[in-house]
Formats: sequence, structure tokens, C-alpha cells
Amino acid sequence: MNLTPEIIITIIAAVLTLLVLIFVIDWRYFRDWIVVLLFKGLIDFAWGSPVVNLKLIDYPVRLLPHYYNTCILFELWVFPVLCVWYNQVTRDKNLLSIILYALLFSAGMTAIEYPIEVYTELIKYIEWSWFTTFYTLTITFLLSRAFIAFYRWGCDYFAKE
Repeated sequence: MNLTPEIIITIIAAVLTLLVLIFVIDWRYFRDWIVVLLFKGLIDFAWGSPVVNLKLIDYPVRLLPHYYNTCILFELWVFPVLCVWYNQVTRDKNLLSIILYALLFSAGMTAIEYPIEVYTELIKYIEWSWFTTFYTLTITFLLSRAFIAFYRWGCDYFAKE
């Protein structure tokens, strides 16, 4: 196997995400985090494919290229785990903090993605920009936070006799 920069970045992203999952995530809230992980994976996968099919973004180097035209590592692993982390950090925060953390997480991810887009073949913007990445990430972080709040409310509400 030829270790290209794209393969090295892919391996590092997968391993770092696993380390976050093992050492950073507080698994006392297992039920919540599994729901966030599945919700984010579903949302990202459902939105990622149309974005690629509309030729807004391209992923020239990706896992399982014969089966998926999107970056499944990011959409089904990295972003959902980071979203769990975001929800953990904002678990007991007020609305302003929730929004600020969404902006911070999105800024950090955008700051990593943009050089990857410029210098590698992992992602190529066609009708996309770093700002589009930033605001779509922010929206999806906030959506996941709203969803888990709704989920917790529903669990509490329907658990009453």
C-alpha cells in the first residue's frame, strides 16, 4: 500500500476519532450519545449524497469509492463522534453557550478542512466554500443539540405513569 498524504490523513482522522470516543466521551450518558451518533450519521449521510450528486463537493479519494460517492469516514464516523463530544460539552449549558460552542466546533473543523481541500485530494469544493462548510456544520451541531433535547424531554415525559 502506497502511503499517500490522503491515506495518512484518513488513518489519523479515524484513530483520533476512536481516541476521542474512548477517552473523552463520558459514557455515563450512553443512551443519549448513541442516539446522537445515529441521528448525526443518518442526517449527514442523507445530506452528504445530494451535496455530491449536485456537484457542490467532490471526494476524489475516499473509502469504498465503488459503493459511495461521499466521504463515509467523515459522515458516519468523524462528524457524529465530534457531535457527541459537542453535545457532551453543552449538556448543561444555556442557549448562548450552546450557540457559541457550535460556532467554535464548526470553526475548528472548518480550519482543518480548508487546508485539506487546498492541499489534498480528499475533498474538492466545486460550488462550495469554507464559509458554506462553516455554517452548515454550525446548523447541524445545533440540530443535533435540539434533537437530543427533544429526545430527553420525550423520555422523561413518556416515562411518567
